[in-house]
Amino acid sequence: MKKQSRVPGRLLIFISLLLRLPFQLFRRRPADAEVRRILILHHLLLGDCMMTTALVAKLRERYPDAELVMAMPKLVAPLYAGRPYGVEPLGWNPRDFASIKQLFRLPRFDLVYLPGENRLSYLARAIGARWIVGFAGEYPAYKNVFVDEMRPYSSEPTAWCDTVAELIDGPRPAPYRPSDWPFPPEVLPSLPEDFAVLHLGASSATRHWGAANWQAVAAYLRERGLTIVWSCGPGEAHLLDGLERQPDDLVIAGSLSLPQLRALLAKARLGICPDSGVTHLMRIAGTPSITLYGPGTDQLFGVGEFFGQLRYRPAGLPLFPCRNQVMMLYRDVDWVRRCGRGAGAFPNRCPQAQCMLAVSPSMVFEQIDLLLG
Repeated sequence: MKKQSRVPGRLLIFISLLLRLPFQLFRRRPADAEVRRILILHHLLLGDCMMTTALVAKLRERYPDAELVMAMPKLVAPLYAGRPYGVEPLGWNPRDFASIKQLFRLPRFDLVYLPGENRLSYLARAIGARWIVGFAGEYPAYKNVFVDEMRPYSSEPTAWCDTVAELIDGPRPAPYRPSDWPFPPEVLPSLPEDFAVLHLGASSATRHWGAANWQAVAAYLRERGLTIVWSCGPGEAHLLDGLERQPDDLVIAGSLSLPQLRALLAKARLGICPDSGVTHLMRIAGTPSITLYGPGTDQLFGVGEFFGQLRYRPAGLPLFPCRNQVMMLYRDVDWVRRCGRGAGAFPNRCPQAQCMLAVSPSMVFEQIDLLLG
Protein backbone atom coordinates (compact mmCIF):
# COMPACT_ATOMS: atom_id res chain seq x y z
CA MET A 1 0.00 0.00 0.00
CA LYS A 2 1.33 3.41 -1.00
CA LYS A 3 2.12 5.69 1.94
CA GLN A 4 0.04 8.82 2.26
CA SER A 5 1.87 12.11 1.92
CA ARG A 6 2.42 14.43 4.85
CA VAL A 7 2.43 17.47 2.53
CA PRO A 8 -1.31 18.41 2.65
CA GLY A 9 -1.37 18.27 6.45
CA ARG A 10 1.83 20.27 6.76
CA LEU A 11 0.50 22.95 4.41
CA LEU A 12 -2.63 23.28 6.52
CA ILE A 13 -0.54 23.58 9.68
CA PHE A 14 1.82 26.13 8.07
CA ILE A 15 -1.01 28.36 6.86
CA SER A 16 -2.74 28.25 10.24
CA LEU A 17 0.54 29.11 12.03
CA LEU A 18 1.05 32.16 9.80
CA LEU A 19 -2.42 33.40 10.71
CA ARG A 20 -1.81 32.86 14.43
CA LEU A 21 1.72 34.32 14.65
CA PRO A 22 0.54 37.87 15.50
CA PHE A 23 -1.11 36.50 18.64
CA GLN A 24 2.01 34.66 19.89
CA LEU A 25 3.14 37.58 22.04
CA PHE A 26 -0.13 37.64 24.01
CA ARG A 27 -0.18 34.01 25.11
CA ARG A 28 -0.14 33.09 28.83
CA ARG A 29 -0.67 29.96 30.85
CA PRO A 30 -4.32 29.73 31.92
CA ALA A 31 -4.99 29.53 35.65
CA ASP A 32 -6.28 26.19 36.91
CA ALA A 33 -9.78 27.62 37.30
CA GLU A 34 -9.75 28.60 33.61
CA VAL A 35 -8.79 25.14 32.32
CA ARG A 36 -11.80 23.57 30.65
CA ARG A 37 -10.29 21.49 27.85
CA ILE A 38 -6.99 19.52 27.81
CA LEU A 39 -5.36 17.60 24.97
CA ILE A 40 -2.63 14.96 25.27
CA LEU A 41 -1.14 14.89 21.79
CA HIS A 42 1.13 12.11 20.56
CA HIS A 43 1.57 9.35 18.00
CA LEU A 44 3.43 6.86 20.19
CA LEU A 45 3.70 3.10 19.88
CA LEU A 46 1.35 0.88 21.90
CA GLY A 47 3.64 0.43 24.91
CA ASP A 48 4.57 4.11 25.17
CA CYS A 49 0.90 5.01 24.89
CA MET A 50 0.03 2.68 27.78
CA MET A 51 2.82 4.27 29.86
CA THR A 52 1.23 7.72 29.51
CA THR A 53 -1.55 6.50 31.81
CA ALA A 54 0.18 8.10 34.81
CA LEU A 55 -0.06 11.47 33.05
CA VAL A 56 -3.76 10.91 32.38
CA ALA A 57 -4.37 9.97 36.02
CA LYS A 58 -2.50 13.01 37.33
CA LEU A 59 -4.33 15.37 35.00
CA ARG A 60 -7.66 13.97 36.15
CA GLU A 61 -6.67 14.47 39.81
CA ARG A 62 -5.65 18.09 39.20
CA TYR A 63 -8.47 19.01 36.80
CA PRO A 64 -11.39 16.80 37.89
CA ASP A 65 -13.99 18.67 35.84
CA ALA A 66 -11.99 19.36 32.66
CA GLU A 67 -12.68 17.67 29.35
CA LEU A 68 -9.67 15.43 28.69
CA VAL A 69 -8.87 14.26 25.14
CA MET A 70 -5.98 12.06 24.01
CA ALA A 71 -4.95 12.03 20.34
CA MET A 72 -3.22 8.70 19.61
CA PRO A 73 -2.66 6.18 16.80
CA LYS A 74 -5.91 4.87 15.33
CA LEU A 75 -4.96 1.27 16.12
CA VAL A 76 -4.65 2.02 19.85
CA ALA A 77 -7.77 4.18 20.25
CA PRO A 78 -10.26 1.24 20.66
CA LEU A 79 -8.49 0.29 23.90
CA TYR A 80 -9.87 3.52 25.40
CA ALA A 81 -13.52 2.74 24.65
CA GLY A 82 -14.18 2.44 28.40
CA ARG A 83 -12.80 5.97 28.88
CA PRO A 84 -10.30 5.38 31.72
CA TYR A 85 -10.05 8.43 33.98
CA GLY A 86 -12.71 10.01 31.77
CA VAL A 87 -10.33 10.48 28.84
CA GLU A 88 -11.85 10.73 25.35
CA PRO A 89 -9.78 8.87 22.71
CA LEU A 90 -9.15 10.40 19.31
CA GLY A 91 -7.43 8.24 16.71
CA TRP A 92 -5.32 10.11 14.17
CA ASN A 93 -2.37 9.74 11.82
CA PRO A 94 0.07 12.53 10.79
CA ARG A 95 -0.06 11.18 7.22
CA ASP A 96 -3.86 11.23 7.08
CA PHE A 97 -5.13 14.64 6.03
CA ALA A 98 -8.69 13.85 7.14
CA SER A 99 -7.58 12.99 10.68
CA ILE A 100 -5.53 16.20 10.89
CA LYS A 101 -8.56 18.20 9.77
CA GLN A 102 -10.63 16.68 12.56
CA LEU A 103 -8.19 18.19 15.08
CA PHE A 104 -8.80 21.61 13.54
CA ARG A 105 -12.56 21.16 13.94
CA LEU A 106 -12.30 20.63 17.70
CA PRO A 107 -12.98 23.51 20.12
CA ARG A 108 -9.86 25.28 21.34
CA PHE A 109 -7.78 23.56 24.02
CA ASP A 110 -6.55 25.44 27.09
CA LEU A 111 -3.62 23.07 27.68
CA VAL A 112 -1.82 20.67 25.36
CA TYR A 113 0.68 18.14 26.74
CA LEU A 114 3.31 16.51 24.53
CA PRO A 115 4.58 13.32 26.21
CA GLY A 116 6.58 12.35 23.12
CA GLU A 117 7.97 14.56 20.37
CA ASN A 118 7.87 18.34 20.64
CA ARG A 119 7.57 18.68 16.87
CA LEU A 120 3.84 18.20 17.44
CA SER A 121 3.84 21.64 19.08
CA TYR A 122 3.51 23.04 15.54
CA LEU A 123 0.21 21.21 15.18
CA ALA A 124 -0.88 22.15 18.71
CA ARG A 125 -0.30 25.85 18.05
CA ALA A 126 -1.95 25.60 14.64
CA ILE A 127 -5.19 24.28 16.16
CA GLY A 128 -5.19 27.17 18.64
CA ALA A 129 -3.72 25.74 21.86
CA ARG A 130 -3.50 28.42 24.52
CA TRP A 131 -0.50 26.79 26.29
CA ILE A 132 1.76 23.90 25.25
CA VAL A 133 3.85 21.79 27.65
CA GLY A 134 6.65 19.37 26.68
CA PHE A 135 9.96 17.98 27.90
CA ALA A 136 13.12 20.03 27.40
CA GLY A 137 16.17 18.85 25.52
CA GLU A 138 14.72 17.49 22.31
CA TYR A 139 16.86 17.92 19.23
CA PRO A 140 17.00 19.37 16.64
CA ALA A 141 16.11 22.54 18.54
CA TYR A 142 13.63 23.81 15.94
CA LYS A 143 11.12 21.20 17.21
CA ASN A 144 10.78 23.19 20.44
CA VAL A 145 9.89 26.57 18.92
CA PHE A 146 6.22 26.53 19.91
CA VAL A 147 6.56 24.80 23.29
CA ASP A 148 5.56 27.36 25.92
CA GLU A 149 6.67 25.40 28.98
CA MET A 150 9.77 23.19 28.83
CA ARG A 151 9.79 20.70 31.68
CA PRO A 152 13.16 19.17 32.65
CA TYR A 153 13.48 15.45 32.03
CA SER A 154 13.98 13.39 35.19
CA SER A 155 17.54 13.88 36.48
CA GLU A 156 17.70 10.51 38.23
CA PRO A 157 16.80 6.97 37.15
CA THR A 158 13.02 6.85 36.83
CA ALA A 159 10.65 4.54 35.00
CA TRP A 160 9.21 6.36 32.00
CA CYS A 161 5.65 5.75 33.18
CA ASP A 162 6.51 7.94 36.22
CA THR A 163 8.63 10.44 34.28
CA VAL A 164 5.79 11.35 31.92
CA ALA A 165 3.65 12.41 34.89
CA GLU A 166 6.32 15.01 35.73
CA LEU A 167 4.96 17.18 32.94
CA ILE A 168 2.69 18.43 35.75
CA ASP A 169 3.75 19.78 39.13
CA GLY A 170 2.70 18.02 42.29
CA PRO A 171 2.85 14.56 43.84
CA ARG A 172 2.60 11.47 41.70
CA PRO A 173 -0.91 10.13 41.09
CA ALA A 174 -2.46 7.29 43.04
CA PRO A 175 -1.10 3.90 41.92
CA TYR A 176 -2.88 2.18 39.06
CA ARG A 177 -5.56 -0.44 39.69
CA PRO A 178 -7.06 -2.49 36.84
CA SER A 179 -10.51 -1.29 37.93
CA ASP A 180 -9.43 2.25 36.91
CA TRP A 181 -9.64 1.13 33.27
CA PRO A 182 -13.07 -0.32 32.47
CA PHE A 183 -13.51 -2.32 29.27
CA PRO A 184 -16.63 -3.29 27.34
CA PRO A 185 -17.09 -7.09 27.05
CA GLU A 186 -15.29 -8.78 24.15
CA VAL A 187 -16.02 -11.96 22.21
CA LEU A 188 -13.13 -14.41 22.70
CA PRO A 189 -12.31 -17.90 21.44
CA SER A 190 -12.86 -20.80 23.82
CA LEU A 191 -10.13 -20.56 26.45
CA PRO A 192 -8.48 -23.15 28.70
CA GLU A 193 -9.46 -23.10 32.36
CA ASP A 194 -5.99 -22.23 33.66
CA PHE A 195 -3.49 -20.84 31.17
CA ALA A 196 -0.39 -18.74 30.60
CA VAL A 197 0.14 -16.44 27.62
CA LEU A 198 3.54 -16.56 25.96
CA HIS A 199 3.75 -13.61 23.58
CA LEU A 200 6.74 -13.94 21.26
CA GLY A 201 6.44 -10.76 19.21
CA ALA A 202 8.15 -7.38 19.57
CA SER A 203 8.61 -4.26 17.46
CA SER A 204 12.29 -5.06 16.81
CA ALA A 205 13.96 -8.36 15.99
CA THR A 206 16.64 -7.49 18.55
CA ARG A 207 14.05 -8.30 21.25
CA HIS A 208 13.13 -11.74 19.95
CA TRP A 209 13.97 -14.76 22.10
CA GLY A 210 14.91 -18.13 20.64
CA ALA A 211 12.32 -20.87 20.04
CA ALA A 212 14.28 -23.30 22.26
CA ASN A 213 14.00 -20.85 25.17
CA TRP A 214 10.26 -20.49 24.73
CA GLN A 215 9.94 -24.26 24.46
CA ALA A 216 11.72 -24.71 27.80
CA VAL A 217 9.51 -22.12 29.52
CA ALA A 218 6.36 -23.73 28.09
CA ALA A 219 7.45 -27.13 29.43
CA TYR A 220 8.11 -25.62 32.88
CA LEU A 221 4.63 -24.07 32.95
CA ARG A 222 2.97 -27.29 31.81
CA GLU A 223 4.59 -29.05 34.78
CA ARG A 224 2.71 -26.55 36.93
CA GLY A 225 -0.58 -27.53 35.29
CA LEU A 226 -0.92 -24.50 33.03
CA THR A 227 -2.07 -24.68 29.42
CA ILE A 228 -0.05 -22.59 26.97
CA VAL A 229 -1.56 -19.86 24.81
CA TRP A 230 0.96 -18.88 22.12
CA SER A 231 0.64 -15.30 20.94
CA CYS A 232 2.27 -12.99 18.42
CA GLY A 233 1.27 -9.97 16.39
CA PRO A 234 0.14 -9.67 12.76
CA GLY A 235 2.92 -10.78 10.40
CA GLU A 236 4.84 -12.52 13.20
CA ALA A 237 3.56 -16.08 12.76
CA HIS A 238 7.07 -17.16 11.68
CA LEU A 239 8.14 -16.76 15.32
CA LEU A 240 6.07 -19.85 16.13
CA ASP A 241 8.09 -22.00 13.73
CA GLY A 242 10.12 -24.70 15.43
CA LEU A 243 7.92 -24.88 18.51
CA GLU A 244 6.68 -28.30 19.57
CA ARG A 245 3.13 -27.45 20.51
CA GLN A 246 0.88 -29.74 22.51
CA PRO A 247 -2.65 -30.68 21.35
CA ASP A 248 -4.31 -28.55 24.02
CA ASP A 249 -2.19 -25.45 23.26
CA LEU A 250 -4.02 -22.46 21.83
CA VAL A 251 -2.44 -20.31 19.12
CA ILE A 252 -3.50 -16.70 18.49
CA ALA A 253 -1.22 -15.36 15.78
CA GLY A 254 -2.37 -11.80 15.22
CA SER A 255 -6.00 -12.95 15.09
CA LEU A 256 -7.33 -10.75 17.90
CA SER A 257 -7.95 -7.02 18.08
CA LEU A 258 -6.14 -5.13 20.83
CA PRO A 259 -9.30 -4.97 23.02
CA GLN A 260 -9.77 -8.74 22.57
CA LEU A 261 -6.12 -9.37 23.44
CA ARG A 262 -6.49 -7.24 26.56
CA ALA A 263 -9.58 -9.25 27.57
CA LEU A 264 -7.68 -12.52 27.06
CA LEU A 265 -4.72 -11.27 29.11
CA ALA A 266 -7.04 -10.31 31.96
CA LYS A 267 -8.10 -13.98 32.25
CA ALA A 268 -4.54 -15.39 32.15
CA ARG A 269 -2.82 -16.77 35.23
CA LEU A 270 0.49 -15.45 33.89
CA GLY A 271 1.88 -13.57 30.90
CA ILE A 272 5.46 -13.63 29.59
CA CYS A 273 6.81 -11.58 26.72
CA PRO A 274 9.78 -9.47 25.57
CA ASP A 275 9.83 -5.77 26.39
CA SER A 276 7.15 -4.64 23.93
CA GLY A 277 3.74 -3.04 23.70
CA VAL A 278 2.07 -6.23 24.90
CA THR A 279 3.98 -6.26 28.19
CA HIS A 280 2.48 -2.85 28.95
CA LEU A 281 -0.95 -4.09 27.85
CA MET A 282 -0.53 -6.90 30.41
CA ARG A 283 -0.08 -4.24 33.09
CA ILE A 284 -3.21 -2.42 32.00
CA ALA A 285 -5.08 -5.75 32.16
CA GLY A 286 -3.65 -6.53 35.60
CA THR A 287 -2.04 -9.76 34.40
CA PRO A 288 0.76 -11.18 36.59
CA SER A 289 3.62 -10.79 34.15
CA ILE A 290 7.30 -11.37 33.41
CA THR A 291 9.14 -9.11 30.97
CA LEU A 292 12.29 -10.21 29.15
CA TYR A 293 14.76 -7.31 28.95
CA GLY A 294 17.54 -7.20 26.38
CA PRO A 295 17.96 -3.82 24.60
CA GLY A 296 15.84 -2.10 27.27
CA THR A 297 15.90 -2.18 31.06
CA ASP A 298 13.49 -2.62 33.92
CA GLN A 299 14.84 0.65 35.35
CA LEU A 300 13.52 2.57 32.35
CA PHE A 301 10.53 0.54 31.15
CA GLY A 302 9.45 -1.29 34.30
CA VAL A 303 6.38 -0.73 36.46
CA GLY A 304 7.78 2.22 38.43
CA GLU A 305 5.64 3.63 41.23
CA PHE A 306 2.49 4.08 39.20
CA PHE A 307 2.13 0.41 38.20
CA GLY A 308 4.08 -0.77 41.24
CA GLN A 309 1.17 -2.55 42.94
CA LEU A 310 0.83 -5.04 40.09
CA ARG A 311 2.38 -8.52 40.20
CA TYR A 312 5.37 -8.27 37.89
CA ARG A 313 8.92 -9.56 37.60
CA PRO A 314 11.78 -8.59 35.22
CA ALA A 315 14.11 -11.15 33.62
CA GLY A 316 17.46 -10.09 32.15
CA LEU A 317 20.79 -8.53 33.03
CA PRO A 318 20.56 -5.04 34.57
CA LEU A 319 23.83 -4.03 32.85
CA PHE A 320 25.13 -5.06 29.44
CA PRO A 321 28.23 -3.70 27.61
CA CYS A 322 26.59 -2.63 24.34
CA ARG A 323 23.45 -1.31 26.00
CA ASN A 324 25.15 2.07 26.04
CA GLN A 325 22.94 4.60 24.25
CA VAL A 326 21.65 7.54 26.28
CA MET A 327 18.93 8.80 23.95
CA MET A 328 15.30 8.79 25.08
CA LEU A 329 12.70 10.25 22.71
CA TYR A 330 15.27 12.37 20.84
CA ARG A 331 16.82 13.61 24.08
CA ASP A 332 20.17 12.74 25.64
CA VAL A 333 19.63 11.67 29.25
CA ASP A 334 22.81 11.01 31.25
CA TRP A 335 21.54 8.09 33.31
CA VAL A 336 19.72 6.23 30.52
CA ARG A 337 21.35 3.03 29.28
CA ARG A 338 19.48 1.41 26.43
CA CYS A 339 19.97 0.15 22.88
CA GLY A 340 17.85 1.38 20.00
CA ARG A 341 19.82 -0.32 17.25
CA GLY A 342 17.84 -2.24 14.68
CA ALA A 343 18.68 -5.74 13.51
CA GLY A 344 20.83 -6.38 10.44
CA ALA A 345 24.33 -6.43 9.03
CA PHE A 346 24.58 -2.72 8.18
CA PRO A 347 26.87 -0.38 10.17
CA ASN A 348 25.47 0.67 13.56
CA ARG A 349 23.04 -2.24 13.52
CA CYS A 350 23.00 -5.32 15.71
CA PRO A 351 23.93 -8.53 13.87
CA GLN A 352 22.84 -10.66 16.85
CA ALA A 353 21.26 -9.47 20.08
CA GLN A 354 23.69 -10.79 22.67
CA CYS A 355 21.66 -9.11 25.41
CA MET A 356 18.69 -11.38 24.61
CA LEU A 357 20.94 -14.43 24.33
CA ALA A 358 22.03 -13.66 27.90
CA VAL A 359 18.45 -14.11 29.14
CA SER A 360 18.35 -17.79 30.08
CA PRO A 361 15.25 -19.94 30.69
CA SER A 362 16.48 -20.51 34.26
CA MET A 363 16.16 -16.74 34.90
CA VAL A 364 12.54 -16.97 33.80
CA PHE A 365 11.91 -20.12 35.89
CA GLU A 366 13.05 -18.19 38.96
CA GLN A 367 10.62 -15.35 38.26
CA ILE A 368 7.78 -17.81 37.59
CA ASP A 369 8.37 -19.35 41.01
CA LEU A 370 8.33 -15.92 42.66
CA LEU A 371 5.05 -14.96 40.96
CA LEU A 372 3.16 -18.23 41.23
CA GLY A 373 4.64 -19.49 44.50
